[in-house]
Amino acid sequence: MNVITKNQFVRPYGIGGTDIAAILGLSPYKTPLEVWARLVGQQNICDKDMLHLRFGQHAESFIASEYERSTKLKTHTYPQTVHHTEHGFLFGHIDRLVSEPNEEAVSIDGHIKTNRILECKTTSAFNRQEWGDEGTDQIPATYLMQCAWYLAITRCQFADVAVLVGNNDFRIFHVERDLELEDLLISHATRFWYEHVLTKTPPQPQTPEDATLLYPKHEDDAQIEASAEIFESFQKYKDLINQSQSLSNECERLKTEILTYMGQAEKLTAGKKTLATWKSAKSSQRVDTKSLCAAYPDIAAKFTHQVLGSRRFLLKDVS
Repeated sequence: MNVITKNQFVRPYGIGGTDIAAILGLSPYKTPLEVWARLVGQQNICDKDMLHLRFGQHAESFIASEYERSTKLKTHTYPQTVHHTEHGFLFGHIDRLVSEPNEEAVSIDGHIKTNRILECKTTSAFNRQEWGDEGTDQIPATYLMQCAWYLAITRCQFADVAVLVGNNDFRIFHVERDLELEDLLISHATRFWYEHVLTKTPPQPQTPEDATLLYPKHEDDAQIEASAEIFESFQKYKDLINQSQSLSNECERLKTEILTYMGQAEKLTAGKKTLATWKSAKSSQRVDTKSLCAAYPDIAAKFTHQVLGSRRFLLKDVS
């Protein structure tokens, strides 16, 4: 196994454990195109402020300690970047190595010698149903792919996943090495690398946000004739927009009826069951930027900068 020591906060150039689920279209956080955009140098486009990731990193030590308390095993931090032995652009940063209490997880020369790794996760109580029975490998697909990836990179046989659900439900799951799944992941990753990253050929957009990421600006007066296929898609889209507008209008009518019935009541109930609530949000303070600019234009100018306008998709032929 090829182990390269790097600061864990400096991301190597390549495909990591948090990328593989996205490449497969299984990540709720990013798409294949966002992974591609970062790898070909469009970092400023796909950077996101992911509070959940920062919180997960903050909670990692606590979760690792709870894992130790529950299993009586010993965990070890391992900040080094681990690269695949055959494909150096495939790498991983694991949360912890795991060993028996009286054993070490790393040899003197820095190579991993234990057979088990640990991934520490946090999730909202609203996502409780995405996790199966404790002790199984019934975890969200994005994390299952990540564990399989790290097992392929480290050649360990087992990955434990310790998760804190909400703030009061701690569970431990077990994932065993699956060589067939590993081959599938490596195959997809290497194909993505050679066919998209090295050639700078973007993968197919999966969302409207992807399309905007790929084409953030328009060309003045540029137009394109619709193909038969695109014209059919346009017609279907227009029909669905009209249907959704009708449904939206009906939803608004029913909502108005319910709110009018509730009046000043905070809750709508049916027996002992709460059907809905209608509460006032907490008061907040906001800067009146229009008045500020009028009263202190010089000061406002110092804190004003130009932002690229987003592209808006508008239907013109709606008849």
